[in-house]
Formats: sequence, C-alpha cells, structure tokens
Amino acid sequence: MVAEQPEWVQSLDRLHLLTPLRIVIVLVVAVVLSLVVRVVIRRLLTRTLGLGIPGVDPARNDARQKSLAGALRSMLVGVIWSIVVVVVVSELGVNIGAFVATATVIGGAVAFGAQQVVRDLLAGVYVLAEDQFGVGDVVDLGHVTGTVERITMRAARVRDAEGVLWTVPHGGVARVANMSKSGIASLELHVHRSMSLDDVTREAEALCTALEADTTAAPHLLGPGVVAGLTDLRDDRLVVRLTAPVTVTGRDTVRRVWRSLAHESFRSGRLQPPPTLP
Repeated sequence: MVAEQPEWVQSLDRLHLLTPLRIVIVLVVAVVLSLVVRVVIRRLLTRTLGLGIPGVDPARNDARQKSLAGALRSMLVGVIWSIVVVVVVSELGVNIGAFVATATVIGGAVAFGAQQVVRDLLAGVYVLAEDQFGVGDVVDLGHVTGTVERITMRAARVRDAEGVLWTVPHGGVARVANMSKSGIASLELHVHRSMSLDDVTREAEALCTALEADTTAAPHLLGPGVVAGLTDLRDDRLVVRLTAPVTVTGRDTVRRVWRSLAHESFRSGRLQPPPTLP
C-alpha cells in the first residue's frame, strides 16, 4: 500500500509546482556539491603535495596543484552535472532510455578513438603528482633532451640544445632522467700515461681544495669534492674522476671553474697533458 503524500505536497502538485521545485532542489544541490568538490580537492592536494613544507619550491608546487586541481575538478564537476541533466530531463517527463543508449554507443566510440589522449592525460597526472620534472628542469625523455618550458596535463614542451621546441606527450615517455635533480657534478682529469697515479691523485685533491675556495664555485657546492680514483686507462692517457655535490642549478658553473683550475695545473707543469690525438 502506497503511503499518502502530505497535504503540502499534494497542493504543490495541483498547482504544477512540484516538478519545478524538484528541479530547483537538484540544481541547488549540484551547485553546492561543485563548490564542495573545489574546496576538498584544493585542501587534499595542498596536504599530499607538501605545499608549505620547508625546502619545497612554493611556485613549483603551486603550478602542480593548479594543474591537478583543474583536471580533477573538471572531471568530478562534469560527472555531477551529467547526472543533473539526466535527472532534470527525467523530471520533465521525457523518456531518457533512448538518449542513454545513444550516449553509451557514442561514448564507447569516442573512448576507443581517444584512448591515446586518455593515456596521455593519466600519465600527466602521475608526472605532476610525483613531481617527476617541472618547468626549468633539464631532462632526458628518451625522444629529446633539453629544458622543460611548459607542462600541461597531456604533454611537455622541451627545448633542446639547438633551440628546437619539442612537444612530447606524457603517454609516449617510457623513462625520465631529470638531470636537474641529481645534484652531483662529475669532474675528470685527463693526464699523460707516464704520470704517477699518486702524483695525479695528490694534485686532484689540491684542485678540490682550490675549487672549494673559489668564490664563483663555492656558493654552488654542497660539500667537498671526492676523488673517485682512476676510472679509465687508455693507450695515451689516464682518466681520474672526481665527484662534487652541487646545487640543482650550479653544476655547469662548478664544471666551468674546475676546467679553469685544471688548465692552470697543466700550464704550471704540475700535470702533464695527454698527447694530441690525430
């Protein structure tokens, strides 16, 4: 037995106001949910992405947050308002069965044709959420090596050493090498094979000390240089490698100062250069 509706509901029904009232309620609920989704996503990403934590670049995290928040917000709000359209059309007495069937077929066809785009977007979410690379980083994406100029949810724009701007979809990247995050400068000395390894090591340690004292390189050094030792033995030369912890942006500066110091050692005769190759 169906329960009798309250008098006020029956009055609204007689005045043909019940359907408009339901539609208004649905619209109000949808607006409220959309606002709640915006706030919840913003707060959730603020906590998960580490915004405000010391040592984290605020500008970079803010860009990540905006990109991810925009994608998630658009997706959830789209779902909410799709449901609203179905409910409102149903309230107006329209049979939505045929529309739903048609939309299902069209949606399946679009999804099949746009699977690469969906793959790029999902991969872009992981790139931003995990902070694999950001604007200004020097990266190797397999297809291209260069500086990242822009990141969207679908692709990254990378400018290589020759100035060519590449657009690389996230879904096509199998590996990412972020050279701006390594923080290690690899330095080498190529000397004549006749030199004593002890003499070369002693001079390399002296060059490390000079590197730390250099006013240009010192601000970019995060610790003392370490002589790794002999790393290559060739027909005409010895190759001694050193490593130095550096800031993200100071690797090239440290290498430039190191080459200058090494050049002075060769000029003074403390190191013997390898013979010139033909």
